[in-house]
Amino acid sequence: MADDRPRTDATASPTESAAPSARPDLRRVRGDARRERILSTAVEVFGEQGYRGTSVREVARRVGISDAGLLHHFGSKTALLAATIAERDERDRVRREESESAGTSFVDTMREQVARNAHSPGLVALHVVLSAEATDPQHPAHDSFRERYRHLRHQDDAAFRRLQEDGDLRTDLDPRRVGQLVTAMMDGLQLQWLLDPDEVDMVGLFEDFLHLLGIPAHPTPPEDRAAVPNDDGSPR
Repeated sequence: MADDRPRTDATASPTESAAPSARPDLRRVRGDARRERILSTAVEVFGEQGYRGTSVREVARRVGISDAGLLHHFGSKTALLAATIAERDERDRVRREESESAGTSFVDTMREQVARNAHSPGLVALHVVLSAEATDPQHPAHDSFRERYRHLRHQDDAAFRRLQEDGDLRTDLDPRRVGQLVTAMMDGLQLQWLLDPDEVDMVGLFEDFLHLLGIPAHPTPPEDRAAVPNDDGSPR
């Protein structure tokens, strides 16, 4: 009589033990790869052309699929647009980590971000319009934008606290609230810049805002902080 009990490692044959427990779902792997390619292409296209008109069609053309095939991966145009913003955010996060690993200061990574935005009006417009539309609780992207801002509010609390401890941020500010101020300022500044780009110096105004926070144009190097006295003349 055959033994129908589930085999343990001790009872399994050497051949079965060596075999992989499960094969990858190649169709899913290909679908994930296609989705990543769509998002990568969408970031490029929306950055070049904005998101109105034939942008979705252009994304599909560059990827080599139909409009319907493209939307099949996301369910709707709105979902594709929200995913594109999330992809842009992820690229920015990776770029920022790489910059900080290379020695760039936290504040300078913010400056770099603003400078990049000034050269990507299409993506900035996509973010501004879609985030405004998503304030409607019934909007399909409402939940994703709400979670995005919940994350942004406090993702840099520790970095702002370190700035304050190093004397590079006003002491009368709560570092847990500075990140919210920066995000609010950037959103408003981007809107004004989109409306009147020739009259709104986004990079320069962001630098003015940092100055109001007490953040110096060139933060004091760690090795020099001990030599810089406090207001009462004592060493830091």
